[in-house]
Amino acid sequence: MTEEIVNAYFEPADNAVIELTDTERSVTYDFGTPVRLTAVSISHGNDDYITVSLYKFGDTKPFWSAKFYKGLNGQVFIQPIPKTAVRKIVVKAEPGGTLTSIDDPVIVNISYI
Repeated sequence: MTEEIVNAYFEPADNAVIELTDTERSVTYDFGTPVRLTAVSISHGNDDYITVSLYKFGDTKPFWSAKFYKGLNGQVFIQPIPKTAVRKIVVKAEPGGTLTSIDDPVIVNISYI
């Protein structure tokens, strides 16, 4: 076995916090400059799961989507980090399971570099 030395630089991530409600289930977020998304964490107090989806601005199919249950959900890393940077994304939340509405706001924290 040979040893290989690798120099790596990790950039500190910035965060965008987005609040989604039953009346505003979709938000277009403009980062201001092209960025690469690295992770997402979700917090909500609804009685069943919420599906959160991320779309590139103008796309109709999400590039990332996941179900999140009640409480603070751990950070979900987007792997691999997309090569193509995005400036604008659309964040959507939909009630799932037994839910027909979003009774408690959904807080979406998006980390990016």
